[in-house]
Amino acid sequence: MTPARDDTGVPADPTLETVVALLDDDHARAILTATSDDALSAKELSERCDISQATVYRRVDRLTDAGLVTERTRPRADGHHDTVYAATLDELTVRLRDGELEFELDRVGDDVADRLTRLWEEF
Repeated sequence: MTPARDDTGVPADPTLETVVALLDDDHARAILTATSDDALSAKELSERCDISQATVYRRVDRLTDAGLVTERTRPRADGHHDTVYAATLDELTVRLRDGELEFELDRVGDDVADRLTRLWEEF
């Protein structure tokens, strides 16, 4: 499944249903919290979260598609590299206004310009 992307190639914001489904999944939640402090490889996530690597890859794909986790490259001393994953979610706010649920995702590293751009795009 290819995530929807905006004009800059960045994954578009997921739907509230997607975010809630991911946060309701024990494995996805474990991966998200484990990667909030350190970027970790699939093997490291498997060991830390006590889940199979196949499950790690499936959940990481869903989290990446939703823009809640990003993939990075970590060089090793032997000249090779590892693919590691880091959480991008900083804060999730859900509000009930005028009979509708609204939500806002704040991502790690978001600055005022990023937030203004997203706000402008909503108009």
